[in-house]
Amino acid sequence: QKRVFRTMKNLLVALFGVSGGALMKWATMSPTLGATTRRGLTGLGCLLAGYFTYKEAKDVNPEDSGEVYDYYMQLWKLFYLSYLALPLVK
Repeated sequence: QKRVFRTMKNLLVALFGVSGGALMKWATMSPTLGATTRRGLTGLGCLLAGYFTYKEAKDVNPEDSGEVYDYYMQLWKLFYLSYLALPLVK
């Protein structure tokens, strides 16, 4: 359980990090200031989501189902925020 939890945590942190980095790079190539700002802030939000994913996982005991459930619910909040931020990328 510990190895699976650690692997999935690392995968999520990497995905948020890569997405945030890609959005930040895309923001530098945007033709308008508005698009640059929106994409840059969304990229920063992705990087922060990756940081919080990593930070929250430190205190979770993978063998305690209650802690894992709370962490899972925290991840869903981040996923919902990610879906809300998608229109800003356009």
